[in-house]
Amino acid sequence: MNTRLHCALACLAAAMGMAPAAQAADHLDTPTVIADPAADIGDLYAWTSADGRRLNLVMDIVGRQFSDQVQYVFHVDSGPRFGSTTNSTTILCRFDVANAAECWAGDPGDMRDELRGDASRAEGLEGRHKRFRVFAGLRDDPYFNNVKGTRAALNLAADAIQKGKAPKDAAGCFVFDAATSAQVFAQWRQTQGEPAKNFLAGWKTSALVVSVDLAVVNRGGPLLAVWGRTYRQRPAPGRPLLGKPIDRMGRALTGNALLHTIGSSDDADAMKEDYNRADPVDWQKFAPEIGRNLALYDSFDGILGNQWLAARGDDTPARYQPLARLLADDRLWVDSRVSTCTRYLAVESAAEGAPVNDCGGRTPNYNVNGVFRSLLIRGTPDTVDDGVDRDDKRHSTTVFPFLAATTDGAIAIANLDHLIAQAAGDAGIDELLLLRSRTLADYAALDRVVDLAERNVHTADDLLRRSRSRAAVHRFADALADVEAAARAGAEGEKVAAQRASILVAVGRAHDAIAPLESNVARRPGFASRSALATAYAAVGRLDEADRLYAAALDELDTTSPFPHAWTWFMRGRMWAEQGDDPVRGEAMYVQAVRHLPAFVVANIHLAELEVRRGDEPAATARLERLTQRSDEPEALALLGQLHIRAGHRTRGEREIERARRGFEALLSKHPLAFADHAAEFYLGAGDAPEQAWALAQQNLAARPTRRAYLLAIHAARATHRDADATALEARMKAAFRAGAA
Repeated sequence: MNTRLHCALACLAAAMGMAPAAQAADHLDTPTVIADPAADIGDLYAWTSADGRRLNLVMDIVGRQFSDQVQYVFHVDSGPRFGSTTNSTTILCRFDVANAAECWAGDPGDMRDELRGDASRAEGLEGRHKRFRVFAGLRDDPYFNNVKGTRAALNLAADAIQKGKAPKDAAGCFVFDAATSAQVFAQWRQTQGEPAKNFLAGWKTSALVVSVDLAVVNRGGPLLAVWGRTYRQRPAPGRPLLGKPIDRMGRALTGNALLHTIGSSDDADAMKEDYNRADPVDWQKFAPEIGRNLALYDSFDGILGNQWLAARGDDTPARYQPLARLLADDRLWVDSRVSTCTRYLAVESAAEGAPVNDCGGRTPNYNVNGVFRSLLIRGTPDTVDDGVDRDDKRHSTTVFPFLAATTDGAIAIANLDHLIAQAAGDAGIDELLLLRSRTLADYAALDRVVDLAERNVHTADDLLRRSRSRAAVHRFADALADVEAAARAGAEGEKVAAQRASILVAVGRAHDAIAPLESNVARRPGFASRSALATAYAAVGRLDEADRLYAAALDELDTTSPFPHAWTWFMRGRMWAEQGDDPVRGEAMYVQAVRHLPAFVVANIHLAELEVRRGDEPAATARLERLTQRSDEPEALALLGQLHIRAGHRTRGEREIERARRGFEALLSKHPLAFADHAAEFYLGAGDAPEQAWALAQQNLAARPTRRAYLLAIHAARATHRDADATALEARMKAAFRAGAA
């Protein structure tokens, strides 16, 4: 199971050109996978149907939709007994840009069935030869897990180890005393001091569901070993060849819980990248690392050697290798001869001599956390859990497409809101809130970010977080001071440099930021580094170079998350519309931004302004009416009010302008620097208070002497008949830009 919180953080980091915040004991998947939620396998399920005729398969994907750049593949190996398979079948699905599916069951030389079309309806699509059925669409995520309690338990264990309170025995097992073990379990069964909560309650997932005839997949024998993988798409007519591997999964938790459970994120990421891309012939090379982490789990109850399959009487690291080798062969085993499916790891247990008559595999209702961790800690399948034993919805094992239905709509925003609700108090919540504020004009989220950052400053990373929040409300001098303080406190150099550069660009000193940003692109070419440099180039007027960088950054952004796509298209469009004086080009790019994120408030406002500019006031009015149904953004209300007045609806328009006035007053009372520029524009126009605009324009210019700030101040000076001030400002602006300001 891959952490959904990392997905959102990575999306935000990409959109803002920053590195994602580190999460202690929570590096559950690699940056490559986290950055591409459409290729990130959340979970894998496999079980036999109640009538004993079909194999049911589910692969759920973290992203909000399937990607036309990814192949989604179930591998089903079959054989006569556990551990021995002699035949392999692949079920491959790919999607076009409209999310229509193409799926094949079988192998290139032995195709057993195929289908094409819209598989998003509940009944799915049936194959041409009626050998399999496929559903591909949004469903409720059946996985449940007390992530915060688990993380707290692992952090407590890591802290005890780092402080020397848990010495190792000869087998490499940390020896926790009874008090520490009790504390670990207490943390595991609660959520921040409260009863345990399912971190993923209400989470929505893109589910690929397949029900396939057993005869298609059991040619090697009745024991089926299932694993899933995502691959880069290789465009080709007909069934394509498999591309480059991205992510893989068999059993729950093996890849994420037993590789560098405690250790550096960089080491964990490197190993998990290797793990995700390894082919079955190389899987056993991970057994030694899995064994080391099995030793950690065995130690949690303070009784050593009682783990499932631990070699009795062996007090060396070798005692963990039987289970490590079993888990390194990361396939989900199903006994297709049995149609009763109630027990996770039942086939593995039967192979070890346990009296089990169960298909094993994994249905959507198994408590895999409880079984797996209990076996690793105490050797029994039902002793240890994290306080959460079921999902918030009930899923079917008999009615296709099995997973509980969910509602459609703005899935990315719904998931973002879910993450914010679940991440209260966590490092990284500031980035989620800033994302909501920046794209959805949620100023309550901005207030919360500022409050959290000002109240929690203990470390160098806290200083960087506060710097980001202060920059978000245009307190740039304070933000820059925090960056320098973070550097003195030992913050990571690249994080410091990235934050410093973003502030320099914002305050009109982009020339000072370009050299370090160019160096960063040379060292770490990628979406974040290229988009940050593009923004700096745009600020100094190097528009063609900036555009090429934005285009290259988008080409490298291989993710279906709408946020970084939308933000980059918006920045690119604003550059051409405002600096390049090319409204046609700018409008086309704003359209792309809104296509990726229809609720993107500021992009819709800029798009409406251009629609007005080219004379399509009905389109702009309709756009702003939709927008103001879900947002009280004052700039949108002001423009809509003007349009309604021009269309003869004076009372309605004046009411909207008054709402805009009250909105700007409220925002200025909390964050005067953040909204001085937009409020000044409002008072120069619909707000009809030029003296107020002049005061705000001066305030804005003092905080960030950019070309745009100078032009706004000059406009305000002219509007208040301060011609001498306007002339002086023009002279200052020319001098500033001759000296290289942005």
